Amino acid sequence: MVAPSLGPSTSLQREMEGGRLFLADYGLLEGLPTGSLGGEPQFLAAPLCLLWLSHRGDLLPIAIQLSQHAGPHAPIFLPGDGHWGWTLAKLWVRLAHFTLHEMVT
Repeated sequence: MVAPSLGPSTSLQREMEGGRLFLADYGLLEGLPTGSLGGEPQFLAAPLCLLWLSHRGDLLPIAIQLSQHAGPHAPIFLPGDGHWGWTLAKLWVRLAHFTLHEMVT
């Protein structure tokens, strides 16, 4: 699934062995209660974000799952999936990162 992001000169196995893959796991956020704003319920994701350290030194997201549990209701978003799906998945990861940061600090 992530081969197009890695390019033709490498493989997922090679990148894992080289220590260039990282997982941002926001599982601490799973099940947290959320309130409402103006009568509208608020939502919070507990995503998993696979990051790759490219050979140019850029840390890039290459796969995002917005749920901690795999299955038909937990799609994996990829950079080539179309602009809005990938953009919104990255937005949910940013929100999770900010929320976790604020909770911890």
